[in-house]
Amino acid sequence: MSIITTYLEDEIKQKLREQGIVIWLDKDAHYNSYVDELITRHRQGEFFAPVVAFRGSYLEMLFALESYGNGLVPEPLLIHLPGHTEDTIRKTPILELYRAGYRFRKALDTLIREASTGQVTPTELENYLSQSVTDLTAAETWLENTLSQPQDSLAKYLDNFSLEWILEGLLDLDSIINEAKKLRAKFPDTHSLDTLTQHLYRHTGMDETFLQFYSNQETLSFSRLGEAFAAWLMCVEYVQDLNRSPHLPQLQPLNQLSPPLRKNCKQLIEYLRQRHPDTYATKAVIVESHLEPELQKLTPEELSKIKTFQWGENAILAAAVQALLAAEFSKVLGWSQPRTESPAFWLERDRTHKIEWTLIQSAATFGDKIQNSGRIKTLDNLRAALEYYTQSGYQVDRAHRRFEQQCFNLLESKLPHFAQLLEATEKLRRQYRIWADTLAQDFTAICQKDSFLPEDDLQQRTLYDQVIHPLTQNNHKKVAYFLIDAFRYEMATELLKEFTEAGTIVSLKARYAELPSITAVGMNALAPVSQGGKLLLAGDNGFKGFKTGEYTVRSPQERVRAMKDKSISHHGKGNKDIASFNLTEVRNNTTSKLKKSCADVRLIVIHSREIDDAGEANLGLATFESWLQQIKAAWNHLKNIGVNEFVLTADHGFLLQDHTTQEIKYGSKKDPNRRHIIDLEPRSEQGCVTVSLSSLKYEGQNKYLIFSKDTSVFATGNPGATFVHGGNSLQERVIPVLTVSHRYNSHLGMVKYLIEAQADNNKIRLRVKPAPLPQSVLNFAEAKTINLAFHVPNRQDIQITIKDVIGAGINNQQLQIPVTDEWVEVLFDLRGQRDERVRIEIFHPDGIEDIEATIPQEYFDVSGSLKTEIPTTQTPSINDWQDSFEDKTVAQVFLHLQKHNSITEIELTQILGNARKARRFALDFEEYLKKVPFSVRIETTSNGKRYVKQN
Repeated sequence: MSIITTYLEDEIKQKLREQGIVIWLDKDAHYNSYVDELITRHRQGEFFAPVVAFRGSYLEMLFALESYGNGLVPEPLLIHLPGHTEDTIRKTPILELYRAGYRFRKALDTLIREASTGQVTPTELENYLSQSVTDLTAAETWLENTLSQPQDSLAKYLDNFSLEWILEGLLDLDSIINEAKKLRAKFPDTHSLDTLTQHLYRHTGMDETFLQFYSNQETLSFSRLGEAFAAWLMCVEYVQDLNRSPHLPQLQPLNQLSPPLRKNCKQLIEYLRQRHPDTYATKAVIVESHLEPELQKLTPEELSKIKTFQWGENAILAAAVQALLAAEFSKVLGWSQPRTESPAFWLERDRTHKIEWTLIQSAATFGDKIQNSGRIKTLDNLRAALEYYTQSGYQVDRAHRRFEQQCFNLLESKLPHFAQLLEATEKLRRQYRIWADTLAQDFTAICQKDSFLPEDDLQQRTLYDQVIHPLTQNNHKKVAYFLIDAFRYEMATELLKEFTEAGTIVSLKARYAELPSITAVGMNALAPVSQGGKLLLAGDNGFKGFKTGEYTVRSPQERVRAMKDKSISHHGKGNKDIASFNLTEVRNNTTSKLKKSCADVRLIVIHSREIDDAGEANLGLATFESWLQQIKAAWNHLKNIGVNEFVLTADHGFLLQDHTTQEIKYGSKKDPNRRHIIDLEPRSEQGCVTVSLSSLKYEGQNKYLIFSKDTSVFATGNPGATFVHGGNSLQERVIPVLTVSHRYNSHLGMVKYLIEAQADNNKIRLRVKPAPLPQSVLNFAEAKTINLAFHVPNRQDIQITIKDVIGAGINNQQLQIPVTDEWVEVLFDLRGQRDERVRIEIFHPDGIEDIEATIPQEYFDVSGSLKTEIPTTQTPSINDWQDSFEDKTVAQVFLHLQKHNSITEIELTQILGNARKARRFALDFEEYLKKVPFSVRIETTSNGKRYVKQN
């Protein structure tokens, strides 16, 4: 077969093996003779797949097809339909088979161009195709005649090597040590360089005109050819990404390059970028200088499409910052999304720009949500207000929280556009405050018009009776009831997609939290304490629980007791008990222990205070995402032991506050709470609304609640709080009711994985690999990526922030590590209330896979720059770090330093045994220091070196 026919047949064979049934639409019937030959060759056993061709009779064709396509797995079958297109095939009896198969088309000129690229020059090829070729045999004859011309030895030599190898040789990147065997040595003069130039022209289209333009008419040398070839590849990519005619006349012909030539150029430039990134970066800067008149005329929209040159990346970043300041959020999102979803070459090389794009996208998303959120001023009832918030309003608050988290983690003064980003942040915070205040005022007006207490099915107090209790009455179900403090509605929307899997029904609804929206009210209202729709307050002053029967419900134990009395006790003994855990207990228990604890249990109650505790300590922005993942891990753990019904809800939501929040003075600072006031009399305060306890169907106290109409806080002894609740805003009152129902347990078994870690300062290299299995053990389907996270065990006061990752993804401070042999590099920092050194734990937060956490032996520096309200945890006084030293005498040196704070060179020699070991200690000192939980400095004295422990 000729070159063209061989090329065509190779493609057909590939499609048949990949797709099974292949429908060949041959509009102009160019391939009839070739297909007839294929039919004959199949009968003779020379072609592996059967071929059925339409030759005028659909009836004959259908009879020929009767014996094919009946198996469960389609066998390879080629169906040739000359004269047909996608439209005409719909009017034939072959339509059903067409829909089941793979459509194949190949115009004759496209085939000739693809098969001949690299064989003849682009000029020869296009001149031939301009003659309106209609015959495959004639094209084969033309190509054979053209290639029959004599070829010199150097041209034959080049045909033996890939274009990638030639590219590396031209740029002196080949790894050949013997100079005589390098590509440069084969092309020392003008004649040989002409052969090499012609080879590149045939395969990539780089012609003499471009060479003269780029080389400024200078005599061509091997090095100049290499420079020009790299520039050609970059320019081809640039022109294709530009998607319009370039301004420079010398670049305009590149628009006409044939698809096969463009494909070759694309493969080569991607190869250079990936395999030799430093060389690519250096060459790109040089090419930029040649194209400066062209690049300066690009618009920001055009720049956003260009990935070839760093100049474009710098310019579009600056344009995005300005657009952000101008509140052109949709434009910024169009530029930022492709850069954050799959960072291009230049962003991977510049960590600060990568961080800035992350901040810019988060800010633009936030601003866009505010701009498109609408208002509720025209609504007239609580149900309509709830529908608005759960459909669109919550998106603003979720974007706000994510934006503030990104600012907390990433916004720092060393960023190139720090001042502009800080200005944009300030503008967004003020815009949000206006939006949130307006929303709160509109909602207050609706409450005054309708009621502050919603209808029965939207009340928090009826949730247990209407949702939980019916589930507990099914003997075949185990129910897990999560009571999560400050689990805001928008947070539940994040978990919603995490819970969706095969065999699972997930539903997210919403209700209104009781007023005031505080833990003492909401948590207890989630138990069955409502009596005829009313709540009986305990005591005569404030909210100290609700009375039910003979006892008061005000603690986790009493809530569980009320649930048991309502749903479990009257069933008698047997598989009808109730269990109670906190979130940490569920997460940390082994599967066997948790399963045993829940063996005879119908209802499992899980209390979680972590989100609220973190918020009250001003640590919310640092830890919210971590606690959401812990909730997901607890769900997964319980699912794996057979729990099939889950309900996750909250006592209240919260508002995130900042310096834009207004403060209202009321009495002394001890009188009010931050978001509400309890008073004996109804008062009319400016900017406030008064609600009687009786109107909320509370009994036992005849008092009044006073709320701010907007998001303002009352002046208390706790200024500067970033996390508040207790008021009547939708953010505080709308609580999620997230239900997850598992029809079956999909957890058949987990692949065991190992985490490998190598530490260096505040940087870690990681990889995840499947653990070796015994030969007789079957392996389940392996995950493609594994989620990992960092934390300091038993130290909530230390915050870890992942700054950058090379080789993996990152989402909400979780690493998405591919399961490969490749290492992933993670850059992070640690902040606490004091300077110290700690170890970190690397763990799998989801609990989906079987992965044992690992703690590297090295210690890492903590910067004492974090202000929190959580007391600093004292580091346990254990010396397990000494086990990391193979030489126990070295461990004794650091134990001496830990106890006595210093050691002289003489003392060092005495402990180690001789002067040679002391010199070795000095050489390896920096590596040793990574393994101890304190810092040591070296002082030079008249008596030699002195090692001093630093506080």
